[in-house]
Amino acid sequence: MKAKYFTGIFLTLAVSAAIVLMSGGTLPTFVDVPTYLLLILVPATLAFASWPVREIGRAFSAPFDPAAARNDLEKSRLFFQDLRKWLYTAAGLGTMLGLVSILVFADGEHLDRLGRNLGVMLLCVTNAFLLALMVPLPLESIVRRRLAELA
Repeated sequence: MKAKYFTGIFLTLAVSAAIVLMSGGTLPTFVDVPTYLLLILVPATLAFASWPVREIGRAFSAPFDPAAARNDLEKSRLFFQDLRKWLYTAAGLGTMLGLVSILVFADGEHLDRLGRNLGVMLLCVTNAFLLALMVPLPLESIVRRRLAELA
């Protein structure tokens, strides 16, 4: 099952990259370290603030553990639902930070900053969707299927 999961992640990234390239874009355009920091660190901080570290680890391992108990799978499902919400909320935060920065520099003298901040706004949302397609959505789906099999 782990191999299928990682194959799915690889194919998701490959299809996304192919679409960017077929559209005439370049992959480095979509790499933005501040955006990744925001989309990874904010949800991680919220996870550690609201879940025991051991249960976070179990949430990631339970989908792949054939011996996982119903309780572990239910907690894992809840964790990935929360993670998805935190990820999308962090994207909203990044979008608003980018918008405020655009408004601050909308004086006509800092056009380079306008484009950069608009890019950050859009990349926050784009990368949040991509991260959701790679982590919380497929893992939550695996857990829901496993729970359905237990019923």
